[in-house]
Amino acid sequence: MRIALCLASVVLASCGRQPVTYAEARKIVDLRCVECHSSQPTNRAFPFAVMGVKLDTPEQMRQYAARMQKRVVEEKTMPIANMSGMTEEERRILGRWIEAGSPIR
Repeated sequence: MRIALCLASVVLASCGRQPVTYAEARKIVDLRCVECHSSQPTNRAFPFAVMGVKLDTPEQMRQYAARMQKRVVEEKTMPIANMSGMTEEERRILGRWIEAGSPIR
């Protein structure tokens, strides 16, 4: 029965887990990404948002969700040289948020 419920789950990114909320994803993005991907980056090496990618708003996070999936979750090439110290668990959480449709409400 549990297997059937897990297979039938469309909303949950992984069996038995609650969907990741925007607030949880936002926390990670604020901690690991906005120092370079913001309208006002705090990383001195990047006076402008890297590649024009800004993650200041919920809508911007949703706009770049597919790119985050590829670069952050799959390829692990972001953060660049992992200079902000993103953990594997944080990558999994962001991936689950994206898989759930990148909800912002």
